[in-house]
Amino acid sequence: MFTHRGPANPYKLLPQCERGSSAVEFALVAPILLAFLAGIIVFGIYLGAAHNLRQLTSEAARASISGVSDAERASLARQQVNAALVSGTMFRPGMIDVQVATDPGDTTLYRVTLSFDSRNLGLSGLSGLVPLPPDLIRSSVSIRKGGL
Repeated sequence: MFTHRGPANPYKLLPQCERGSSAVEFALVAPILLAFLAGIIVFGIYLGAAHNLRQLTSEAARASISGVSDAERASLARQQVNAALVSGTMFRPGMIDVQVATDPGDTTLYRVTLSFDSRNLGLSGLSGLVPLPPDLIRSSVSIRKGGL
């Protein structure tokens, strides 16, 4: 009796076309790569804003040193922030809240605090891809009152 044995590898009968394999691999890897790219963009912009706010806080604190009274220090700090925001690219005038007050822990110090709402950065469109950082960026610098 004659029995027909097929080839040792049954897949040899199928065509050996591999042209679509790259597309399938890309379809599997692309969402992960896009999520990484979105995370890099979101956190890069956020950390850049935090760094710029810190620099602006330091400049405002240095400008306020020459003030004699608390009101004058606050005015000088606000003027410095507004002057810096006119030429700034990340922050616009009115976007930053400026607070100048005596440091609660030491009355010989005063504290300049700047706050910025990070929702103004326009990152909310990427919230589906990556978790967003906190909405409020705050930076404080304490300075010793002159003559004390």
